[in-house]
Amino acid sequence: MKVDYSQLSENLYVHHGHVNTGILLDDSKAILIDPSGPTFNVTCAELGISNAENLLFTHHHRDSILNCPIGDNVRIGVPAKEKSWFAEVESFWNDSQYRWHLYNCHPHNLMLAESIRVADTYTDGQQIEWGSALLTVLETPGHTDGSITYLIDVDGQRFAFTGDLIFDEGKIWELYSLQKGQQTSDYHGFLGARDELKESLEKVRQASPTALIPTHGAVMDNPDRAIDTLLERLEDCYDKYVSISALRHYFPHLFSEFEGKPGHMPIREGKPPPEFLRHYGTTWIIISENREAFVMDCGSPNVIKQIQQLQEGGEISDVTQFWVTHYHDDHVNAIPEFQEIFPCETIADSIVAEVITYPKAYRLPCISPAITRVDRVTSDGDSWEWNEFTMTAYHFPGQTYYHGGLLVEGHGMRMFFSGDSFTMAGIDDYCSGNRNLLGADVGYEKCLRLIQELKPTHIFNCHVDVAFDFSDSEIDFMLSTLAEREKCYTELFPWDHANYGMDEHWVRCYPYEQEVDQGGTAQLRVEVTNHSHESRTVTVQPILPAIWGIDIDPKETTIPPKTDGYIDFFIPIPQHISISGRIVVPVDITYNTRPLNQFREAIFVITGG
Repeated sequence: MKVDYSQLSENLYVHHGHVNTGILLDDSKAILIDPSGPTFNVTCAELGISNAENLLFTHHHRDSILNCPIGDNVRIGVPAKEKSWFAEVESFWNDSQYRWHLYNCHPHNLMLAESIRVADTYTDGQQIEWGSALLTVLETPGHTDGSITYLIDVDGQRFAFTGDLIFDEGKIWELYSLQKGQQTSDYHGFLGARDELKESLEKVRQASPTALIPTHGAVMDNPDRAIDTLLERLEDCYDKYVSISALRHYFPHLFSEFEGKPGHMPIREGKPPPEFLRHYGTTWIIISENREAFVMDCGSPNVIKQIQQLQEGGEISDVTQFWVTHYHDDHVNAIPEFQEIFPCETIADSIVAEVITYPKAYRLPCISPAITRVDRVTSDGDSWEWNEFTMTAYHFPGQTYYHGGLLVEGHGMRMFFSGDSFTMAGIDDYCSGNRNLLGADVGYEKCLRLIQELKPTHIFNCHVDVAFDFSDSEIDFMLSTLAEREKCYTELFPWDHANYGMDEHWVRCYPYEQEVDQGGTAQLRVEVTNHSHESRTVTVQPILPAIWGIDIDPKETTIPPKTDGYIDFFIPIPQHISISGRIVVPVDITYNTRPLNQFREAIFVITGG
């Protein structure tokens, strides 16, 4: 078996697998940093390591922890602030706050499937003397809240094992781990951890290391240049985000430093909505000439009360149609109650309908467990008449990929109900988990082209009381900014397209969560979006609990460019083992020869035990 490792100094090596593992030697003994991967033990054998005394981890993500040689005598050391995500990770998987209504994203990705025992925890400034080496711990949050860096002084040099703070010169592994609120929830915090990341990188720089060794990425022998290039790119990327961000309307104080900055789109004034519209919470209501009501979204029981008051006051007679813009909880939480009280036809875009009729199948920001009945599923451009209005439905992947838009024509107006996708300040792409894709005919590029084509007289946002519109020059500016983003964000990641680093769900399990009986069979589909301009091959293997004694063979498929592909698995659930409750099933991914290890997961809820 070919092994890939490099020697940094007489006593320090790096194994290059799907992650980099530091190997600090003292004769046949070793300290290992972020040990992981199926080929790692081969490297240890070649180097004559018979005893790994300590395993040290920079952060809690499972792709840097798997397949590590945990013997009875080895001591495992982890960041003190993340101990529970190593030793008590079941508290994450069994807590509903980490499953539903997800507005905070920390922790949010790549949690361990099962806990491991922890012997030592490390805090800032702690030192470990071992053989001829001295290890110093730096708390360096950013990629995760509790990430640490290990400085190793050995053989007259100093090396920094930085976790996933940086991937390579000017690059990071992915962006969605940096989603963090500063004065709001994480949901509104696009690149919100960038200040922490910057402070951590500067802290590492001040230690004057000879080289940076990331968990993912290349060894960097010019730390200053690598850090400077990354900070410059992050600043540029963030500026291109702020310049057309709808969040400037909601939270102007968060962006006061950018106010009036050249190259940023000015915030438009709103205009009053037509008299036949009502707005309550996140719900818009159209009242026809015959007093029938067309309702859009229902996130709160208060909306139901408001509709009933309109009926009691004689303003409306009955609700005859109901449209769901997207799946977020503040738009769907009260739909089951609404549908009981107003048994009208419910209509939704086909992609929205997939989520709201089967929410357990997804793990997305702001997701609600409320199940919606959908009577009519629309495709792009489907039209129908409702009283004196013509309705035309569109897939509208703006604020979230799972989103619809509705053009309403009547009374001499062309009104576009955009859900949460725009404000007068621009586009609502402030949560990377929503899948705001970059590129031609996807994401906001697709949405803006549609607005450009439809030329609505009024645009409505579910959270904004007034209507607004965009001029042709403003649409052109937003489109050109998105094109610039596609380029600058692609430079930020070690992928051939920005969406791999920005789209947390480019690999996803369907259903994400399912109930299955002991002795039954779970059907699991692993879906992959190929964001590249060329075909890509993906290899997938679900990893079942060792106690089950079942191995699932990997499967492979080739996905054409800019399309979705999938692989189906039929997984037997053992009957002879006493198991019940929530089981985490990680999925090992190799993408176009790049091993990503246990990159995503599904949840099996075992019943009948």
